[in-house]
Amino acid sequence: MTAGQEFVKKIRPAGVALFLLIFILYLIICFTSRPDPLAGYEAPHNSTYYAQSDEALGELKAELEANVFPKLAGDESCTVKDGKLEIVTGGENFNTCRSAILKHFDAELFEFIRS
Repeated sequence: MTAGQEFVKKIRPAGVALFLLIFILYLIICFTSRPDPLAGYEAPHNSTYYAQSDEALGELKAELEANVFPKLAGDESCTVKDGKLEIVTGGENFNTCRSAILKHFDAELFEFIRS
C-alpha cells in the first residue's frame, strides 16, 4: 500500500462528514437567499459622475426616488447633505435597501440611517 492510499484510508470518515457538511450548507444558502429586489436595473450613470457635484447628487436622488425606492419594500427617503445622499429607511428593511443600492453605486455617495 502506498502513502497516498494509506492517507485516504485514514481520512475517509472525516472526508465523508466534511462533504455532507458542505452539501448541507450549500442547500441552506440556496434555499434561504432572497432574490435581488432590483433585478434588471441599470444605473443611468456611474458613481464617478454622481460624485462630481451636489447637482449630480440631486440627479441621483431623483433617480432613486423614481426607479429604486418603489421596488424596495418599506418607506425610504433621501436628502443631499454634506456632499452625500442621506438615506433613511425602516429597521427591518435596512439591510435589504442598503445592499440593493450598494450593488449599483459606490458607498462613498451615501450615508445610511436606520429609522
